[in-house]
Parts: sequence; C-alpha cells; structure tokens
Amino acid sequence: MSGAPVAQAPVRKGSIEDAMMAADILADAFSDDPVMNWTFGGNKAFRTTFLELARGIYLRRGFCHIIGDDAATLWLPPGEAVALPLMNELRIAFKAVSATGFGVVNRVKKVSGVMEKAHPHKPHLYLFAVGVRKRAQGSGLGGRLIREGLAQARGADAYLENSNPKNTPLYERLGFRAIAPLNLPQGAPPLLGMWREGGA
Repeated sequence: MSGAPVAQAPVRKGSIEDAMMAADILADAFSDDPVMNWTFGGNKAFRTTFLELARGIYLRRGFCHIIGDDAATLWLPPGEAVALPLMNELRIAFKAVSATGFGVVNRVKKVSGVMEKAHPHKPHLYLFAVGVRKRAQGSGLGGRLIREGLAQARGADAYLENSNPKNTPLYERLGFRAIAPLNLPQGAPPLLGMWREGGA
C-alpha cells in the first residue's frame, strides 16, 4: 500500500460499533510496545485488552478517531474517570492468563496502580492510546489523529503516558512535555508521563 492514499484518507469519529476495528488497529500498532509486552508477557492478549477497554470506557464515556483501517485513538474528556466495568476486566484477565499464565495478573495490577497514582488530578483530556498499523507507520497518521482530538478539547490541558521512547519526538512536536517517569516495578521498561498545557 502506498503512503500517499493512506496519508490523505479522512479522519472520522468512531462509535461503539467501531470497537473491534479500533482494537485490531491498536493491537497491531502496539504489538512491539515495550511496556505492554513486559506487562502482558507478550502480545497475545492485546486485541482483547483494547476491545474491552474501548467497549467499557473509551467508546462509552470518551471518544475515538479513526483513519481508514490504519490508525485509531482512544480519549477520555476532562472529568471522566478511568474505571473499567468488572465484566470487561474479567474478559481481559481470562485472555491474558490463558495466553501467559497467572503472573500477568500481578504485573497488570502493579502497572495499573502506578498509572492511577501518577495520573494528574487537574482536569485534562486523556489520550489513552494512539496507534498506527505497521503497514502505515511513517505516513503522519498518528499526528493527524492527535491534532483532531486536541482540537476537540477546546483549550483543555492534555495528558498521556508514553510507553515507547521512539514516539517522544512526535508528542513533543504536538506540545507535550515530560513531567515524570512513572515508577514501574524493577525490570520494567520506562513509562513517561507527558503533559500539554491547554492552547499549547
């Protein structure tokens, strides 16, 4: 697939019916993500994880933008808590344990606890995930999607956790600045909290 048609594809707002597509895109995009692979012991549970998070949180109380079948974001607006319903959580746990064993439960619990503790209390737009399929990476789709979400924020502050250092330059170009490394368990890859002042 050539880069030009992908780069020119329109951005559209996703709905709950797009949960499966968003999960497929994000699972592919994050397949080699250092923090997620460490947490889940591999990428076999990624599709289920993104699907349940999209259905349980981000496409119910947040919003999503999609470009074709190549790129997707999941956001929460200011004032919405990152709280996953029990049934969605259980489906993730079942898939993860089936794929890699019971050790994953403890790792997910620890990483989730660190993320929750580090999450800023000041109202903000939260970018939980932005992902571009491997075949379309380098086409500028990630930046387009983030700009679309920020435009919807109408000047609100924004926050994300950067789980892959190769994405830092993109986030910095869009106005995000590192505020603190998150204190993950020993042996885990770095996870960096990044903040963007409203109107940046």
